[in-house]
Amino acid sequence: MPRFISAGGPLDATVTLHIVRAEHGPQTETNRAMNQTARVLILALLSALLLFPSLRRTGLAGYDDAYWAHEGKEMVRSADWWSVCFNGKFTLEHPPLFPWLEATSFKLFGIADWAAKFPTAVLGLATILLLYFLALELTEDSWLALLSMLVLASTQFFLKNATHAMTDVPFTFFFTLSVYFYLKGRKNPRYLALAGLPLAAAVLTRSMVGFLALGIMLLHLVFTREYKLFLSPWLLFGVVIALVFPCSWYFSQYRLHGAQFLLSHFQFVSGLLHANYASPARLPVSNYLLALLKYYWPWLPFLVGGLIWQTRAAIKEQERSAMLLLIWILVVIVPFSFAQTKMPRYMMPVLPAFSILSAIALNRIVPTTRRKVFFNSACAVGCLAICFSLLFPPKSRADDIIQLAPVAEASTPADRRVLFYTYEDGREDYLWQFIWYSNRYGQLAANLGDLAATLRQTDHATVITDKPSYEKLLPLLSGRTPTVLAESQNLMCFHLP
Repeated sequence: MPRFISAGGPLDATVTLHIVRAEHGPQTETNRAMNQTARVLILALLSALLLFPSLRRTGLAGYDDAYWAHEGKEMVRSADWWSVCFNGKFTLEHPPLFPWLEATSFKLFGIADWAAKFPTAVLGLATILLLYFLALELTEDSWLALLSMLVLASTQFFLKNATHAMTDVPFTFFFTLSVYFYLKGRKNPRYLALAGLPLAAAVLTRSMVGFLALGIMLLHLVFTREYKLFLSPWLLFGVVIALVFPCSWYFSQYRLHGAQFLLSHFQFVSGLLHANYASPARLPVSNYLLALLKYYWPWLPFLVGGLIWQTRAAIKEQERSAMLLLIWILVVIVPFSFAQTKMPRYMMPVLPAFSILSAIALNRIVPTTRRKVFFNSACAVGCLAICFSLLFPPKSRADDIIQLAPVAEASTPADRRVLFYTYEDGREDYLWQFIWYSNRYGQLAANLGDLAATLRQTDHATVITDKPSYEKLLPLLSGRTPTVLAESQNLMCFHLP
């Protein structure tokens, strides 16, 4: 928390100071507040200009944008918003909130690539704005809160993921909102009940992982020795809210699918957080440090400095805000360090805490007299980044499937599936793109031999393979001659009579 230094002086100087404050203080404070509001709005506008024009990029990535977009499309097509379906079957692994957001966007704007990414971009911008209020609540320093917002708005790794149709950024928003309500609840306990709503949303986005935010709150209460809040009826009410909404959906799925739902869902969740020690790549030596070294520039040195200062403050001075930031980082990073896969985007919920730590270090370096110059320079860099992104848009994705999907759909009856095999066993990205860009489902072969065996037993099959696999497949077709329907740069679409 900020420290305020008082100073004494002669009586007449004190009286003069009071007169000056009385005459000019309110106006000065008003101007300062107006300037601060203007800076927050400018950062919000720049963030929006960095995010939303990027949605025009053509094509959804096979991992995992097309997957989630297809689930939302299935909800719209089937009008069943309570169950999550994928590739023509119920999928029991994922909670429904993000597909609900996708489906809502499609209902409002139509089924399109940009509409699939729109909910994530909106919640990405909301996270940047929310961080300002969270940092202000935590530090009571409006300039430091603005710096925190600036750091997150200029973190390329966050901006990149905020333009993907994936759950990471929405989950980060709900996660951060629950921590914000917790901070508000320390002053007004009624906010502890409100924290249950984003906690429920986090669970409905990422299942049991959403309760990590609750772990931050409870651990912080323990380390700050505020045990009386454990008995607060508002906290208990918030926990009930966080449980009731997800449990209503879980119970409905259990009634529909029985024990198979619980088995599939919790096996999937536990598999994500269970390390496979047989593989050196999956040892609990986190890859997240390497991800920070690669992606967290230019803020990495400031993050290290802020982390050192806040660790000292937490240990030596028992500073509560420092404790919260450290607990936040550990509660997110440690469990995912034992995950089977350590995707850098899994650490997205910790980026708000990183932004505050970086801002703390940055605040120590930038002199008070240089704040305006620093902010204006940062905005100028943001404007240049916006111009660069508009003049040099990123390359489109999914060009191969966008070209082949309508051809394969036209040659396949509605009750048949298009067969897939691309490059290697179990690679699903092209299949996921296909079921998003077409109105047909697909079937992925386990290996090339499996595909050949299926084709020998199937008449009138439409197949999409990569070109090297197509050449290897021809001798395995027992003399049957395929008809090439179309080909793209990397893939072949053919029909086997």
